[in-house]
Order: sequence, then C-alpha cells, then structure tokens
Amino acid sequence: MMRRRDFVTAAASAAALFEAASANAQAQKGNLEDMHPAKYKALEASTLQCIAAGEDCMRHSLSMFSMNDTSMAGVANTVTQLLAVCRALLTLAALNSPFTAELAKTTADVCGAAEKECRKYYDRYPECKACADACKACAADCLKVK
Repeated sequence: MMRRRDFVTAAASAAALFEAASANAQAQKGNLEDMHPAKYKALEASTLQCIAAGEDCMRHSLSMFSMNDTSMAGVANTVTQLLAVCRALLTLAALNSPFTAELAKTTADVCGAAEKECRKYYDRYPECKACADACKACAADCLKVK
C-alpha cells in the first residue's frame, strides 16, 4: 500500500518530468519555427476566418433551400466557389508556396464576388453579414501579397 508521503513524492517527480518535457518540446518547436518561418501568417488567419464564415453562410443557405426558399441560390453558388479557392490558398500559404501570390489575386476576386452577393442579405441574416465582412478582410490581405 502506498503511503501518502510516497504518493506526494511520486506525483512531484512526475510533475517535474512533465514540466521538463514540456519545456524541451517548446524549445524544439521554437527552433523549428525559426528555421522555417511562415511568410503568410496574416493571410492564413484571414483566409481561415473567411472559410469559417463561408461555412456558416453555406449552412444558412442550405437551410433556406430545405424550406423551399431558393432566394439565396446566388449566395450558395458564390460561397461554394469562395470555399474552394480559400482552401487552396490556405494550403499554398501554409507551405510558403511561390504560387501563393498568384492565387491570392484570384482569391481576392472571388472574395469580392462573394462579399457582393452576401451584402444583399447583410441586414437580414447575421451569417451573411459575417461572411461579407470576412470576405472583405480576406480580399484586402490577398491584395497585400507580393
């Protein structure tokens, strides 16, 4: 049977080992990030936000379809294209790909089209407002990429 003192000693030892391992992992991670820094951090962040908002907008559009309301068909169409191009851009940006800048130009155009379509429902549906705002921010970051 383990005595309380033995348990406390074992727990303290385990905590110290965990802390040392965590510190070592953080140091290793820091060194690796310094070796291969992300060139497009801001673009990645805004693209992720655009994807998340686009998914919410798409869910709303599909819900409208399920109620036999096809008024948001234009939104669904442009947001489907938005999601495709943003996912591709996110992958290229994460890889520091030399093709990122070229795809960013196209993505800015697609974001602009989706923003325009979502603005038609900007005041009625929060999902459309969020998507339009995210598209605007993503397009702005796309245009900054050189």
